[in-house]
Amino acid sequence: MRRLRVLEGCCLCVGLQSRPTHPGGRGRVMGSAPAAGPTVAAVATSLLERLQDNEGDRVQTYRQLERALQGGDGCLQSGVLNRLIAEASGDIRAAQGVTDDVRTAASDILVALAGSHFHFVMPELQGHLKALRGISEEFVFVTLGKLASSYALQCIPFAGMTLLALRTVLSRVGSGRVLRAICGVLEQWSKGVKTYFRSWDKCPFPRIGDAQLCKHIYPLYCYVVQNWLGCEEEEDKQAVLRAVAAMIGVLLHQEQHREYAWDQLLLYQDTFWAARDWTMEEPCNSMMSQVFLGLVQLRKLKPSLSREECCNLLAECCHTILSLPSKEEMEGRGKVARQTRNIQTLHMLCLEGLGRIIVALLEAEVTSACFEDVVHVLQCWLTSAKVWERERALQVCAHLLGDCEERFEVMRGCACKHFGFLVGLLGPLTTESLATSRRWAGVCLGHLLQIQAKTRNVAPEAGDIARLRKGLDTTDDVPLLQTSNEIAKTVCKYFPPAQATDFISTITESLKCTRDKRAWAAGVWMTTFLEKCGQLIHQEVPEVLHILYSRMQTMQQNTHRPFLLRAVYLLACFHHEPVVDSLLQKRLPMDRDAMELWRTLGRSVLGVQVLKYLTQKLEAVGENSPGSHSSAHKLDHSQAALESLMLPYAICEVVFMLPAKERVQRLLPRLLPGLLGEVSKALGEVMLLPHLRCQRGLFFNAPRSEDKPCSPYCEALELVLSRCMEKRWLLLLWRQGVWASLKNPWAHADGVCLLTSALLRNRLVSRGVIWALSQWLNSPSRNLQLTATAFFAELMKDPPVMEKKFLESVLGVLVEKSQHRISAVRQMAVRGLGNAVRRAPKEVHKHKEAILEVLQRGLENTTCPEVAAESMLALAEMVRKLKAEGLGSAFKDIARSTKMFFEAEPDVLRSSAFSLYAALAASASGKRSFFAREVGETWVSLLLHLRDPDPEVSNVCRTTLYLCAPFLVSERVQEGIVTSIGLSAAQLQYEVCHCLVRDAPAMLERLYSIARSRHLENGQALHPAANAVLGDILEKIRGLSSSCQQQE
Repeated sequence: MRRLRVLEGCCLCVGLQSRPTHPGGRGRVMGSAPAAGPTVAAVATSLLERLQDNEGDRVQTYRQLERALQGGDGCLQSGVLNRLIAEASGDIRAAQGVTDDVRTAASDILVALAGSHFHFVMPELQGHLKALRGISEEFVFVTLGKLASSYALQCIPFAGMTLLALRTVLSRVGSGRVLRAICGVLEQWSKGVKTYFRSWDKCPFPRIGDAQLCKHIYPLYCYVVQNWLGCEEEEDKQAVLRAVAAMIGVLLHQEQHREYAWDQLLLYQDTFWAARDWTMEEPCNSMMSQVFLGLVQLRKLKPSLSREECCNLLAECCHTILSLPSKEEMEGRGKVARQTRNIQTLHMLCLEGLGRIIVALLEAEVTSACFEDVVHVLQCWLTSAKVWERERALQVCAHLLGDCEERFEVMRGCACKHFGFLVGLLGPLTTESLATSRRWAGVCLGHLLQIQAKTRNVAPEAGDIARLRKGLDTTDDVPLLQTSNEIAKTVCKYFPPAQATDFISTITESLKCTRDKRAWAAGVWMTTFLEKCGQLIHQEVPEVLHILYSRMQTMQQNTHRPFLLRAVYLLACFHHEPVVDSLLQKRLPMDRDAMELWRTLGRSVLGVQVLKYLTQKLEAVGENSPGSHSSAHKLDHSQAALESLMLPYAICEVVFMLPAKERVQRLLPRLLPGLLGEVSKALGEVMLLPHLRCQRGLFFNAPRSEDKPCSPYCEALELVLSRCMEKRWLLLLWRQGVWASLKNPWAHADGVCLLTSALLRNRLVSRGVIWALSQWLNSPSRNLQLTATAFFAELMKDPPVMEKKFLESVLGVLVEKSQHRISAVRQMAVRGLGNAVRRAPKEVHKHKEAILEVLQRGLENTTCPEVAAESMLALAEMVRKLKAEGLGSAFKDIARSTKMFFEAEPDVLRSSAFSLYAALAASASGKRSFFAREVGETWVSLLLHLRDPDPEVSNVCRTTLYLCAPFLVSERVQEGIVTSIGLSAAQLQYEVCHCLVRDAPAMLERLYSIARSRHLENGQALHPAANAVLGDILEKIRGLSSSCQQQE
């Protein structure tokens, strides 16, 4: 009985994996098969005719046909296919006159045909199972075995019918050849079922349950065990043993069949060991002899074991021995005490034998790969959900590592190459619920440290090994965790940094055990390792972080998730730059896990360091942007692209969690240019002209810009400034639509101006910010040029006192930018010049001629209304500061040019022109006669546009008319305008018309003349809206004239 377990464990893997399955079959026998290509069809038809006419060597013909089928797509027409199947079936079932070579060749043809016509071949073979006529049927079974070996998964839908048919022929087997052939069928179909258990998700048909397939295997297993295990012939015994092993491999997947399989083997143990060839001279109770018997049996079968086959053999042995129910379970199932004791005794010996089998396998092939296979087989048992299985696996592992330590020279230090993996596996097991398991875990770690010390050619410190086993017998959780932590500290002394990835990957698996002390122990071991060894693992940081991040994604609700966050923090304490680099390589969109990691870093003491490094990365992104010629920070293109996408999200999360806002303010001179620059570049290569607002500044009443799609850098900028400004300013920026404007290419420049105005009022425009944005003025990026020009345009309105000398040099740049080929840049440059005139008149006097020339030239730019309008607004500022005397002859030129825009179509031009004309009127005391003549020509436009369709133009025009009134010839008209200026536009026009009719016939005649020609005296056509108003005014004048005549 004692020999049985080992032999069974060895025999379970005697039959090795089948060949890869072929794609699914097609059609049915009575249907039509897919049409074949002409070459294959011609060859198949020709060779089929030779077979039917009995011409030539049939074996050679079959082989030629097989090669033809394998060389093409294998598809045949249904007529040829059916005749070929019939011919081959006749040969494999022929009672006389057919040699075994022909039968073999015919069998191979059917297997080849099954590659593309499986559903044609299988029903044919199932039909042959209905009758058994003797030895000639042997090749039917041989063919069935080949099909299962070649097309395992495709056979599964036919398994029920095929195995049921086999049951009907078992009792009629009359020869050893047929018996061996049937055993081959049982072996291959059982292996096919096991393949299906592993790969059912790759099958196109609905899943067939494990219990259903085991139900078909079970009766066959019972019959073979009861009737064929005692066969005499050695060849027959080997075939039976392989079939039994394969069927056991299937039945062990079901609990109810597993119990019976064990009992049947125990019942028939004498049949196994009565055979003369399987006895040995050593005592039967020697476990080593039993293991050796199993290995001898493997040698008899002459298997050529590959690495995969060795691994499968070991896995089957472990499954057989380690999965035995515990003593308590067996007693609970009604086992008698004697039977339980016998099984437990046998099992203890088998555990020792299993360890020796493993050592024997390692000694046979001493390679790191072989040791790795052994360890990974044991891993599934060391992490089993059943405590007794983990205990048994620990005992086997202790035996293995003990032998590795004793045979250090022979084993070549294989265990050391997997030190990290083994420690990650064994460390949490020091807190197992069973004291024996904890002790075994301590023993395993002791062996590992001894092996590692030998590898490094050092002696372990005194007490290190003994310390591993102290305190593991306690039943109190808190002291036990403390003991486990002390063990972890000891192990860290010997830890090779290069194996950090293996350790972290393995130990984090234990964190998934939500209700197990192992998870707490795993968290303690992981954090202790990073505290003690974190500084040494610089090269492994990306992989370690990837593992931690991956585990977070699978532990969303796990109570041990904080351990992972703590681990990332500890890693960043030593290597915050590689940690940040790795996190920036995570794909968008940023999920909850990445967000939580960034926030963890932000709220920690590392928050400022992380933000500084993110700022450095932000500057590097700007330097490596398309068109940049900087040679610094040359990054891989894909890496840089991904970092640029992730940076704003990371900055947002870190800034949001950073405890002190003062730290953010200190970094603002670097953050603000970086974020604003990326917002600008994201708007495209060429931004369209921004819509000009006649009343510029932060406090004008304007509707919010329509929100645009998400702009991560803009949102990051908003969040950064929220940590630097008071809430009232943030609310004002939001109401003015600054953030929406910054994201909008049509309003970006205005958004920059508004933002700059708020920054100035909050004293956040530092020398660093000014210097950084000044570099953009000559940037290859036209977007950055526009953003910088808009910034300085607004800065000129209220420059910091300490920076006025620097800004004087900016005036020259603005003059230069006013000639830029992009109209939006020209517009912002002109706006900046106007603001400079308002706030820095002394500096402007130094550049008066150049600025006047630029602004006057802007009036000539009829192709860009916005630039002309901005030039007029800037000129209005110069006129107010310099007056007529300071402007000299330019005063007249400006006045003549301005009136040409009174009837312009764009509202912005009319508004700007009236604003400039008002400034001229207010400053014309030194040019009174000249300006009086000008007003004599322009008063009609001023009168008509009091009712301009644009309210802004109408309001500006009222002010201009009021300032121009003193320059009119008729004093009564002057008085009428001044006294009625507070009336509505229509009423004011009525009062002026009344004065014209009564006191200014010359002016009235001029109005009639314009009405007749629909053109002003300078040849400019009236605006369509002005024409309509003029008609209304003429009606009023007629009425007033008639009334006056009646009164006279």
